[in-house]
Amino acid sequence: MKEIVVDIRTLFHRAIEQFGSETGALEFLSENRYNKTMFPTTGQYDWFSGQLLYCLIRYLKPDKILEMSTASGYSAMFMAIALKKNGQGKLDTYELDAKAANAAAKLFKQHQLVEFVNLHVGDARKLSKPGPLDYDIYFLDSLHTETFARWFIETHVMPTNRRNALFHMHDILPRHARVRCWNAPPVEGTPLDPNSRLSWNQKLKRAMRALINPKQDQDDEQIPIRVYPPAETGVQTYDGNCTTEAILGNDLAALMKPEDYVFLCDIANDYPQLSPRKYDSCAIGRTDCNNVPMEWNESWWCKVTALKAAYHFLRLRNHQVLESSNMPHP
Repeated sequence: MKEIVVDIRTLFHRAIEQFGSETGALEFLSENRYNKTMFPTTGQYDWFSGQLLYCLIRYLKPDKILEMSTASGYSAMFMAIALKKNGQGKLDTYELDAKAANAAAKLFKQHQLVEFVNLHVGDARKLSKPGPLDYDIYFLDSLHTETFARWFIETHVMPTNRRNALFHMHDILPRHARVRCWNAPPVEGTPLDPNSRLSWNQKLKRAMRALINPKQDQDDEQIPIRVYPPAETGVQTYDGNCTTEAILGNDLAALMKPEDYVFLCDIANDYPQLSPRKYDSCAIGRTDCNNVPMEWNESWWCKVTALKAAYHFLRLRNHQVLESSNMPHP
C-alpha cells in the first residue's frame, strides 16, 4: 500500500482529486440502498462516504482490508469494486447472519468480484484469527457496542505492525453534530425512547428474543441520549451518537491530533464535484437540525498509529482510575 506521509484530510483530498471522476459508476448502489431484494438488510452507508471509501482504496492500493460486518454487502461493494479496478488486493469480511451473507455473495458473483473478497459466515469473534495480520484498512461497522469495538481493536488493530494503516468506524458523529431522527429524539417505540409505548405484540417479540438468545441482549448496550432543546429552528436535536461504541470512538478521537483523524460529516460539503448531497432526500428517517432529510455521513477515519496510542492511553487511564477507586480510604 502507498505510504501515508500527510495528514489524513490531505490524503482524502488527493484520493478524491485523482479518482473522484470514477464514482459515477457507483450510483447504482445508492439508488438501490433501500431495495430489499438487492439488500435484505438495508444499507445506510451514505453517498459521499461510499465515494470517499472507493477513492481511498483506488489511491492507496491496499493489499488487505478487514471488515466487520458484511451485512448484505453494501459498503463491501464500494471496496470490492475499487479492488477490482486496482487489479489487486483482498477484502476479508465477516457476517454473522447467513441470509445477509448469502445476498452479499450473490452480489459479489454478479459483479465479478469473487476473487477480491473472502466472505466468512459466522461469529467473527470465533472465526477471525487474532494477531499481527497487518491489514491496510480496518473497517468496523458491526454491533456498535463498546464491548465489540474493544474486542476488535485489541484483537486485530493493537497487534499490527503496519504503521501506515487506517481505521474506520461507522455510525458515529462528532459531539458537535446536531441532527434529528424519525422526528425525534427520542425515537418512539425503540430502546432510545424512555417512555416507550410499544404494542403488546412488540413487547412479546422482545421478551421472546431475550428468552431465545439472552446473549443478544448483552450485546445491545443502550445509553441515554442527550437531547438539546429547540433553538432558532424550534425543534429538538441530538448529536446522533446513541451507542456505547460511538462514545468510545469520540473518547479516542479527543486524544488524537487533529491531523490524524476526520469525521466525514465535517468534510462532505467540501467536495461539490462529487454531488455529496444528491441522495439527501432519500435518507429515510434522518434529518438535519432543521428537520430536512439529510445523509449524515456517520463515518470516522483515523490513522492506526494514532488509534493505538490513544487506546493505550485510555486503557492506562481507566486502569489508574479503577485502582484509585479500589484503594482503602483513611
